[in-house]
Amino acid sequence: MTHLQVKAQYEAPIERVFALLTDFARYPEWNVTYTEVKEIVGPPNEVGTRIHSVMRFLGQTMEGWGEIVEIDPPKLLRTSGTSTQGGKLEYVLRLTPIPNGTEVVAETDYELPAGIFGKVADKLFVERAVERDLRHSIENFKAFVELQQPVLV
Repeated sequence: MTHLQVKAQYEAPIERVFALLTDFARYPEWNVTYTEVKEIVGPPNEVGTRIHSVMRFLGQTMEGWGEIVEIDPPKLLRTSGTSTQGGKLEYVLRLTPIPNGTEVVAETDYELPAGIFGKVADKLFVERAVERDLRHSIENFKAFVELQQPVLV
């Protein structure tokens, strides 16, 4: 599996950041790889909740199911999933309150289908593309979460 990690800081309370990270139906609004969330089976804050989604990456559409495998609101969310093509993805989000907001460390472990051919493609160009999309999604989420702040009058 390939491992990637990025950090970001958001000017929003940890509870708001966590609530939006567990609002799976809204992922296509900020995550550049999600094109659709077809179904969510279970509450957004419990181990075992399953998410059926469609993702687009490198011109390919992939569909699969993810599942919450560990959750500790509002500090930790871990999901694990498999695409219908055989790819595997684990996503871990660790949240820490900081002055004026929240720091999020996002870790992704993924494995492409196609065995050794997938590993070669990963090293040649996929890993850079996954990291680019992860960073882009984290930046989109920054705008998304900070725009969700209530307006004070």
